[in-house]
Amino acid sequence: MAWDYHPSCANVEITDRLGSQVRVTPQRRKVAIIGFASNTLHLVPWFDESFELWGMNQGHLNFPRRADRWFEMHQPEATADIRDPNYIDFLKQLQIPVYMIQQYEEYPTSLRYPIEDAINYVGQDYFMSSPAFMMVLAAMEGFEEIHLYGINLAIGDEYFYEKPNCEFLIGLLRGRGVKVYVPQASALLKQYRRYGYHTDARPNQSLKLLFNQYIANYRSQAEQAAGQANMHIGSMRALEQMLQVVEGIDAGADLVLIPQELAKASQAPPPQTT
Repeated sequence: MAWDYHPSCANVEITDRLGSQVRVTPQRRKVAIIGFASNTLHLVPWFDESFELWGMNQGHLNFPRRADRWFEMHQPEATADIRDPNYIDFLKQLQIPVYMIQQYEEYPTSLRYPIEDAINYVGQDYFMSSPAFMMVLAAMEGFEEIHLYGINLAIGDEYFYEKPNCEFLIGLLRGRGVKVYVPQASALLKQYRRYGYHTDARPNQSLKLLFNQYIANYRSQAEQAAGQANMHIGSMRALEQMLQVVEGIDAGADLVLIPQELAKASQAPPPQTT
């Protein structure tokens, strides 16, 4: 894929691949981190010269002009993308910085992501998505504004692991004076209803209560049925034993009634001998 160069593109020069050092002229104070969720891509400042544009993974398919930096934070075996069979070749031909887990010679502009510095900046090792790495790097480089576009983290495991991490970092960066812009249409930083201010403060709470009532009723019925089943099984076993006695009588066996005292004695263990 050939990207179109536009005057709004930043001039980013790699000065140290292993140390993840770059020089941007002129330096910009705002960066747009761009994913591939379509509901906010129309808001990206594609041609605003005050922004750097950072992309990730197969998101290059959505870029109308060349990105300023790229991020591919996956192990080599997970780098290829079935959505774009030419993705590997695309990465190898890039003339902009490509941040990766390591510096790879097959990717001429790859830089090793400064993970140690990032962990130190955050205060703990908590990185669950590409946007997480990108936001922290932008903050470490001194960007004053970070805009998030095409990032929802609302499907599957993203919702349970990546979204909380991303929201944690948004709060961390805002607390340190970085302006983080999240479009209204994004799934990030959304609450269904403010807790405690509504009768139903959680989605589908009434439906969950109804289901729990049904479950409790069925559990009670199942326990009662299990008790009745055990009683019926006991009665069946007793009748089977009586049937065996009757069949024995029909075959000529004598019916012997054992007094209670003799029955107890017959069940006692034999005396021990020395």
